[in-house]
Amino acid sequence: VDFIVGTTGRLLDHIKRGSIDLKHVQSVVLDEADRMLDMGFQEDVEEIMNNIKTQSEKKPQVVLFSATIPPWVQKVSKQYTENHVLIDLVKDLKNKTAKSVEHLAIQCPEQTLTESLVDVLSYYSSATSKTIIFAQTKIQANDILLHLMNSNKTAEVLHGDINQTQREVTLKRFREGKINTLIATDVAARGLDIPNVDLI
Repeated sequence: VDFIVGTTGRLLDHIKRGSIDLKHVQSVVLDEADRMLDMGFQEDVEEIMNNIKTQSEKKPQVVLFSATIPPWVQKVSKQYTENHVLIDLVKDLKNKTAKSVEHLAIQCPEQTLTESLVDVLSYYSSATSKTIIFAQTKIQANDILLHLMNSNKTAEVLHGDINQTQREVTLKRFREGKINTLIATDVAARGLDIPNVDLI
């Protein structure tokens, strides 16, 4: 086996059962390291890394990919790597969030969240503006889509049930302005790079 790709829980299960041999591990890649922390996998990641550290014959290369660099990601990188190098793809000022971005927080009860969201869009968006809505679940994303369609908004959804071909079609339609609102679950939205979005 050249590559093992797995979730933290499944890897830990194999480590505990002894059904995985870590002594020849040459590279470890932690993708979405910041999300692992957000989702409560910090202890699992550290346990896996400690097992690799103690079982591997040679010190493996450790590579972390992260959209943000919270203290935990820095700690893990220092703890499990030597002479670590940070490659910051956003250090170029033109890619950072513009100072003109306005942040607005509206508190509303969860029962009226979707209706409130439709009201906010009606107030803050125009017929030509682009909006991206992030939802926590597929059910929530689909619910928002139905409410927007009932309010005569052009919208489409991205989540785990959408196949890659449809995802590409949806993103193309959004970039071209054929739909104004894109609703995406947090996971499905990772890696989106869409310029000229007016409202998120």
